[in-house]
Amino acid sequence: MKRIFCLLCAAALCLGLCACGEKTQKIDMYELEKSMISADKSLPEMMVTGSWEENAEKAFSYISDLEYNKVSGYFLAYAADGTAYEIAVVQLKDKADVTAAADSLKAHVQDRVQLYKTYEPEQTQRAESAVVKTDGSFVLLIMSDTPQNAETAFKEFIK
Repeated sequence: MKRIFCLLCAAALCLGLCACGEKTQKIDMYELEKSMISADKSLPEMMVTGSWEENAEKAFSYISDLEYNKVSGYFLAYAADGTAYEIAVVQLKDKADVTAAADSLKAHVQDRVQLYKTYEPEQTQRAESAVVKTDGSFVLLIMSDTPQNAETAFKEFIK
């Protein structure tokens, strides 16, 4: 009887340990970027950088002040001609950091709004309409004329 009880306790402990720690879904950010950009026909020619690049941490600091060691992966696509078009997706290692990452991207958007008000006022409305959303361990920033297209592509990609 003691032996069975010990085995049951050991099995329960093993199951409990296996359930600990939520695994984040590993996404190919480069492929996600291509999918989202191609879905939004309103975008001009876009320049792209992301976590697959050698200077990933430095480039990330352009859109966020979040500590880079909290990031599982990201990409940033921005208009080659300097207009107010940007798409960024950040995947975090821990869902607990999603709010901080979203706040950081919202601050980036506000910086862009101020920049456009000063240098390109005709771009200000698009920057002010930028969308920052969260989905699980992801944070999205979409600054375009048809943000719903890129968002739909994102949702389809991560299914």
